Amino acid sequence: MVKKVILLDGGMGQEIVNRGGKGGYGEWAAAALHEDPDLVRQIHADYIEAGADVITTNTYGTTRARLRHVGIEDRLGELLSAAGQLACEARDHSARRDVRIATSLPPLEASYASEFTLSFAQTAGEFAELMDLLDPYVDIFLGETLSTIFEAKAFLEAAAGRGKSIWLGLTLQDHGSTHLRGGAQLSDAITSISEQSPDALLINCCTPDSIASALPDLRAGGIPFGAYANGFVEIPDVWDELGGVAQLATRTDLTPEVYAEEARKWIAGGASIVGGCCEVGPAHIARLRQLIDEFD
Repeated sequence: MVKKVILLDGGMGQEIVNRGGKGGYGEWAAAALHEDPDLVRQIHADYIEAGADVITTNTYGTTRARLRHVGIEDRLGELLSAAGQLACEARDHSARRDVRIATSLPPLEASYASEFTLSFAQTAGEFAELMDLLDPYVDIFLGETLSTIFEAKAFLEAAAGRGKSIWLGLTLQDHGSTHLRGGAQLSDAITSISEQSPDALLINCCTPDSIASALPDLRAGGIPFGAYANGFVEIPDVWDELGGVAQLATRTDLTPEVYAEEARKWIAGGASIVGGCCEVGPAHIARLRQLIDEFD
């Protein structure tokens, strides 16, 4: 059980892009694992220095479908191992050996999708494969930015019985919605996963006001919960997966102080895990560290 406010890190993929890495589909985040591993390690180190209690492996872009698109699916195991090792090295080279490491286990075919080519068994199987490869490096299996009950249940089935903490991250429609991007009501999703209950339920990669709207449903669900918003203006209703993050506009007003004020509402509303998603960087996490320490 989550008993106090835990601070996650911020976004990795966009931080890589902002520091000169690639942003195209199939390369976003993943390319840095073999082209610039020092960059990935440094970003992890920056989040640890900022005060994160949990850092997340650079594996959001490292799925079979994404790697297949750029012709390097055969390097899946190598890249996942590299991601796990880089997170461990950043932690082990820091003064904070108590930092935990979580997986970034993303939607397997496309972000924000509601229809899939993989069956439920295939989806659970691919999640299990990613977990098997990352298991030696991590403390927490975090499935994030999942848009449907289908994905959530497949992730939870794959994670069960492995002896790790299980955190489920769902993404909501923007601008105050309580609907998953796949269309289901958050309350219905919480009911659907009740028998597979994760150790924590998170809302991520949506606008901060959607997280605020979700708080009553999260409290009613009875599962420890938290949140980490993105810094985009919005995710378009018609999302082109191959177009990637280039089709998104970043908010210019979401400063560390503004973001911290949003997170203050989440903590006051019962959130016990907070952090940041895309376009929320080390400076935001450092401010959240100050905020959490105020609560403690």
